[in-house]
Amino acid sequence: MNTRTLLTFLKISSFFIFSGRAYQHLFWDAPYRSFFWDQHLLEPIINFVFDISWQSYVTNLNTDFAIQVLTRSIGVLYLACAIISIIINEDSKKWMRSILKLGAVSLVFLALMITKNKFYHLIMFFEHTIQFGVPIALLYFLKHKNASLLLFYLKVFIALAFICHGMYAIGIFYPLPGNFVTMTLNILPVQEEMAKNLLFVAGVLDFIIAIAIFIPKLSKPALLYACFWGLVTALTRIFSAFHYDFSLSIIHQYLYLTIYRLPHGLIPLLVYLYLNKNSLEKSKTVNNLVSS
Repeated sequence: MNTRTLLTFLKISSFFIFSGRAYQHLFWDAPYRSFFWDQHLLEPIINFVFDISWQSYVTNLNTDFAIQVLTRSIGVLYLACAIISIIINEDSKKWMRSILKLGAVSLVFLALMITKNKFYHLIMFFEHTIQFGVPIALLYFLKHKNASLLLFYLKVFIALAFICHGMYAIGIFYPLPGNFVTMTLNILPVQEEMAKNLLFVAGVLDFIIAIAIFIPKLSKPALLYACFWGLVTALTRIFSAFHYDFSLSIIHQYLYLTIYRLPHGLIPLLVYLYLNKNSLEKSKTVNNLVSS
């Protein structure tokens, strides 16, 4: 696989991540209030800097308006990053890379805010590794063109995302998310207990895949499964919502959840295609040597 194909996959994946998050921030909401309304963390600062009580701060409509402005502004940043992700190349202006870096940092911050909002479950942060890691990988590859190291980093991103997803799906170390069960029930003709059992099996497979992608003889089939499962879990967001109603309002409400998760399937596919191409080239080289 040539560097152009690798770069194209990274650019498309980065575009999906930023465009999905841009839609969320521009039309819906993001978990920044979990930070700005954290009394334990911010009350001393609010009292000292603004000389107002915490009650006045949280009930002030200007505070909520400022958070909304911040959310929409980050949405504009993500929209710019989505466009830049497609058009950026090795010779692009420095400001493009700077905006993309700012977007990547913002995605890390967003993952931290989601983690904080989910009771500081550390696996919630690492479950988003692909989402904030892909733009970083894109910037890295534009500068260094080291395909082997890039593929290793992408494998690590995949493994972390699948391990963390599996930790939730098995429902042992962390509570099984209710939306996992709801989506399963909406799509499959099963009862709740069967849905939980299926999720447990899927969680165990997540752990196996996270290990198998680093084992040469198992990596390619494991990556194909990771591609399949990553796309399934992304598409499930929108298709499970159609259980309630098939309308533009449902698409408006749920489609962005699918869009920024599409790289969960695209990145494993990228790694698979790279490994498969290398295997074919090695086999061709060996055959040529034997025939000569």
